[in-house]
Amino acid sequence: MKNTSTLFLLIALLFSACTTSTKQSGIETGVAKTMAVYRKANISNLEYQLNFDIPEDRNKTIPGSNKISFELQSTDQDLQIDFREDPSLLHQVICNGKASGYHFESEHLIIPKGELIKGKNQIEIEFTAGNSSLNRNDEFLYTLFVPDRARTVFPCFDQPNLKAKFQLALSVPKNWKAIANGKIESVKEDADKSHYKFLTTKELPTYLFSFAAGKFETITRKHNGHQHTMYHRETDPEKLAGNTDEIFRLLFQSLDWLEEYTDIPYPFGKYDIVVIPSFQYGGMEHTGATLYNASKLFLDKNASKNDRLYRANLIAHETAHMWFGDLVTMKWFDQVWLKEVFANFLADKITNPSFPDMNHALKFKMAHFPSSYAVDRTSGANAINQVLPNLKDAGSVYGSIIYHKSPIVMDMLERITGEEELQKGLQTYLKKYAYGNASWEDLIAILDETTSSDLKQWSKVWVDKAGRPAITSSISSENGLITDLTITQSDAKVNAGDWNQDLNILLGYEETSEVVSVKFNQPQLSIPEVTGKKTPDYIILNGKGNAYGFFKLDAKTKQFLLENMHKIKDDLVRGVAWINLYENLCEGEVSGKEFVLAAEKQLAKEKNALILERMLSYMQSAYWLHVSAEERLQIGKHLEDSLWVQLNEEKDMSKKSSLFSTLSSIAESKVRLEQLFNAWKDETKIGGFSLSETKATDLAANLAIKMPEKAEELVATQIERIKNPDRKKRLQFAAPALSDNQQVREGFFASLHKAENREIERWVLDGLSYLNHPLREKEALTYLPQALELLEEIQVTGDIFFPANWLSASYSGLQSKEAGDITRRFLAEHPDYPENLKLKILQASDLVLRKE
Repeated sequence: MKNTSTLFLLIALLFSACTTSTKQSGIETGVAKTMAVYRKANISNLEYQLNFDIPEDRNKTIPGSNKISFELQSTDQDLQIDFREDPSLLHQVICNGKASGYHFESEHLIIPKGELIKGKNQIEIEFTAGNSSLNRNDEFLYTLFVPDRARTVFPCFDQPNLKAKFQLALSVPKNWKAIANGKIESVKEDADKSHYKFLTTKELPTYLFSFAAGKFETITRKHNGHQHTMYHRETDPEKLAGNTDEIFRLLFQSLDWLEEYTDIPYPFGKYDIVVIPSFQYGGMEHTGATLYNASKLFLDKNASKNDRLYRANLIAHETAHMWFGDLVTMKWFDQVWLKEVFANFLADKITNPSFPDMNHALKFKMAHFPSSYAVDRTSGANAINQVLPNLKDAGSVYGSIIYHKSPIVMDMLERITGEEELQKGLQTYLKKYAYGNASWEDLIAILDETTSSDLKQWSKVWVDKAGRPAITSSISSENGLITDLTITQSDAKVNAGDWNQDLNILLGYEETSEVVSVKFNQPQLSIPEVTGKKTPDYIILNGKGNAYGFFKLDAKTKQFLLENMHKIKDDLVRGVAWINLYENLCEGEVSGKEFVLAAEKQLAKEKNALILERMLSYMQSAYWLHVSAEERLQIGKHLEDSLWVQLNEEKDMSKKSSLFSTLSSIAESKVRLEQLFNAWKDETKIGGFSLSETKATDLAANLAIKMPEKAEELVATQIERIKNPDRKKRLQFAAPALSDNQQVREGFFASLHKAENREIERWVLDGLSYLNHPLREKEALTYLPQALELLEEIQVTGDIFFPANWLSASYSGLQSKEAGDITRRFLAEHPDYPENLKLKILQASDLVLRKE
C-alpha cells in the first residue's frame, strides 16, 4: 500500500505540473488574465530595484535600469515581462548573471525558459523609459500607472496580484524636488543633479508604484508623531493661506478615523501628498505619495458647500484607500470597484463630523444616486462586477457604477448585516489579507458567517446584474379612501423584476405624511396596510431615500411635485422628490419646460444648500438639453431675471456661488450678457459676489461663446490676468476652441487627432466642452463622427477616465435626433466594436438615442 500511494503521489505531481504548464496561453498584447494567473502561481518574493535619471528638458529621454528579483516555482515555460514600448528602448538584459538571449513580442520581453532556474532569479534590464505615463511638463513630472501603465515606462509584471517591494533611486535637476512611495533615505548633490535614494517599500502592486519630481514648494505638518508633507505649485498666497490648514485637518481626521475603524495603525512608512495642476482625476492613492487635483484642494474663498464637501470626501476617499486597495488589493481589475466601494462608502462616514449641521442621509443620496442613475438609465448600463479578460481594457470598467452605485449597495449590505458586524467583518478581512490580495467573494464569505441572510444570492442581483428596477404604483380609491395600492417592478425590457430591497412608501398630504415599510422581493406586491387610509396628494415610493430604482410618478404626484415641492417640509424627502422628478424628465414622463419652470418657481423657497445646488445643476441640464431653442426664447429671459434677483437677495456666499454659476451658464439675452461682460471687464462684484480667478475664467469662456465679437478680448485679457503659470497654460491651450473663427476651432479639433496634443487631458476636455457647447450644436455634429472614430486610440493612449470623459464632452451639448442617427450609424458600421467601449458610447449618447 505504501509503494502504491507513492506511485499515485508521483502521478498526481506530474499531472499538476502539466496542468500548471498549460495555464499560460500564447503571447498576446496587453496583460492577459491567463498569463497573469500563470505568473501568480509561479512567481513569489518579488522585488524591483529601479533607477531613473531625469533631465530638465522634457523632450530628452530618461535612462533607466531595473533589477528584478523573484523566486520561481517552475521553469516549464518562457517568462513574459510586460513592456508596452518599442523594443529599441531595451538596451541590455542580463538573466542570472549572463547576457540574455531574450526576444520581444507583442509588448513582452521574453526570457527563454532555459535561462531560468527554480528558486531565486535575478534579471537586470537597462532601458530608456517610455514617456506615455510620465506626465512630463516643463517644470515637473509625475507618474500615473493605474491600471496597467507601469509597463509603458519600465519592464515589469504589471498585474495587481503580483505585489512587490520597490526600491527607487532618482537623479533629478538640482533645483527640483523628488517624492516617491518610500521615505527619502539620502540625497546627494553634484554640480547639476540631486540624487535621491528612497527606502524600500512594503509590498505594492505596480499600479501603486509612483514618483514625482519638479519645481515644487513644500509645507510640512506633524501629527501623532509623524511628519506629513504637501508638495504643491500654487502661487496664490491667499489660496494657500485659506486652504492649507483645512487640507491637513481633513487628512489627519481621516487617518485617525480609519485607524480606529479598522483597528490597524496606518500600514505604510509615510503619508505625503502631491498637489498637481490639471491632474486627470480628483486624486490617486499612491502609498506615501498620494496625488491630488489642485483645483479640488485649493478652493476659492466663496466655494460652495458642495465644493467643500467634495474636497472632504476626496481626502477621506484617498486616505481610505491606504487600507482598502493598498493594504489589501483586489486580485484583478474586474473587481476594481472593490477598493472604490470601500473608499467612497467610508469617506461618507469620515466626513460627517466635518459637517455637523448637514443632513447626512441627504448628503449620501445627493452624492451617489444621481451619478449612478445617469448610467443605469441608459442602454449601456453595466453591472458592478464586470468581465475583464485583459488588463489593457481595464480603463473601461471605471465609471459611476463602481464609484456611486457600489456605495449604495454597500449601504444596503450594512443594513442587512448591521453596522457593528460589518465593521468586524472588514477588520477580519483586512487582517487576514494584509499586504496581499482578496476578492468580493472573500469578504462575502466572512460576512456570511455572522448573518442569516443569503448574501450570495443578494449579491447576484445587486452586484452581478446591470441596470435598475423600474417601480410603479397603482392606487384605487373610493370616497377619498384607499381601496388598493399595488407596486410593480420590471427591468429595462419590461420583464418582471427580481430585485430585493426595502421600500419605505411615503403617503404625502398637504400638512403631514406617513410611511409604510415593505419588503419588495417579487414582481408585484399589493399592500393591504394602506387600505382605508386617506387618499394621498402624492406618493414617494422611496420615501426614506435608501431604495434604488426608477420610480415612475403617477399623474397626481407629478403635478403636486411640479407645483408644490416647497410644501414637502422634510429635507430628505424633498431631495428624493427632486431626484425622482428629474429621472422622470430623463425617462420622458416630464417635459424639459415643465421641469425648468418648476425649479425656477422653487429657487427662493429652497433653503437647503445641498438641494439648491442639485436643483441648479438639474436646471442647467434641463435648460440646455431638454428644452428646445424655441422654448428657451420663451422662458429664458424670465429665468435669467429670477436667477439675478435670487443672486442679489441671497446672503449665503456659498449659495451665491452656485446661483452665479447657473446664471453665467444660462444667460443669453443681450442685456444680461452685457451686464456680465461689464462686471467681468471691470472686475466688479455681481450681486455682492466677487469673481475669483476660477469664476472669472469660466465666465470669460461662457461669454466668448455667446458674444463671439468679444471673444478675442475676453480670452486674451483673462490669460493676462491669470498669474499662476499652470492655470495660464491651461487657458492658452483651450483658447482656439473659444475663437470666433470656425476655421480656428476646426483646427483645434484636428490637432486632437495627434496623441501628443492630448497629453494633458483636463486641458483637452476644456476645449472639447467649448467646441460642443449647445449653442454650437450644428458645428459640433461635424466633430462627432471623428470623436467616435478616435475612441479606440484614446483608450490606448489615455488614462482610465479619458475615454468616458472624451465621450461625455463630445455629447455635452447635443440633443438632436441627428446626433442619435450619427451614433446609431457608427455602431451599425462597427458590428465588432469592443463591447466595453460600445457601452461607454451608449451611456454618453443616451439622450440623443432616445430621439426617434
